[in-house]
Order: sequence, then C-alpha cells, then structure tokens
Amino acid sequence: MKLRLPSLHEGINALEETLDPGEIGLDTDVFVSPVAVKGTADDEDTLVDVRLEIRTTGHYTCDRCAAEFDRPFDVTSRIEILRRDPEDSDEEEAEGLVFVGSNGTEADLSQEIVEAILLDLPLQMLCRDDCKGLCPFCYTDWNEGTCEHFAEYGPGADAADNDSQE
Repeated sequence: MKLRLPSLHEGINALEETLDPGEIGLDTDVFVSPVAVKGTADDEDTLVDVRLEIRTTGHYTCDRCAAEFDRPFDVTSRIEILRRDPEDSDEEEAEGLVFVGSNGTEADLSQEIVEAILLDLPLQMLCRDDCKGLCPFCYTDWNEGTCEHFAEYGPGADAADNDSQE
C-alpha cells in the first residue's frame, strides 16, 4: 500500500484499499483472499499518524489433526510516517517509524501491513481451540470419535503414565 503524501489534506484522511497478497510479499499458497485495509491518516505537518484495520484469510493445516481450515485475520496497526531523514533521529527512536525524508512524496506501508499480519500468527496453528488431535497409533481423528487408545493417550490423559507404559 503506497500512501501518496501530497494527496493528504491536513487533519484526518480516510484510507481504504484492497491488496493482492502476492504483491505485498505474502505467500499466496497460504493467504487465499485479498488483504482489505481500512483506516485513517492524520496529517500533522512533519508527522502522519496512520491507523489501519487489516483483514484477510489464511489457509492452514491443523497442527493436531491435520485438517485443512481457513483462519481469518483481523488486526490493527499504527504506523507513524516522519517527513525527515532517519539520521535526524536516535536509532532507538527510529524503530517502528517510517521515514520518507523532508521532500518525500510517497510512503510504502506494505512491509508494516505484512508484519502486522504475521505477528498475529499463533505458535501452534489449530483448526479450533478444543481440537483433540489424532491418535498416535491408529490415526483416528478424535474430533470425530474415539478409538481404543483414547482413554490412555487422548487429551487429558496423564502424559507421565503414558511414557512409563510404552
């Protein structure tokens, strides 16, 4: 998403754009729907305060049961665009800011949008919060039913007892 700074008027500006996941650097095998971006840009002379709501959908395989599922992303991001050069700021202060230079006319926010989406990824991708997974012996999907191993190895079974019985 490229924000043309000369087109902004002083104060709050509405933003809305639909982006192709591949064009901003997201994996198109995973991100199966366009990235919808809505928000505001508050132009305050040398600072533009951008607040975005980002929506898209990713297609995943559950880490517990191997079922394929779609996961919606609905994230927010705040980006500050400074109309000055990064050398004019402390390095610590520069983190999380976009510098366009004093004569800059365009700010590319694609990287910040991708980072906001990727930071919303959970460590473990589950089709649902209460996914029971697969039996490690007969591969029965415990979300759909149980097998003879469920009582001993299923969710809630004592892992210490399972290790000593193997």
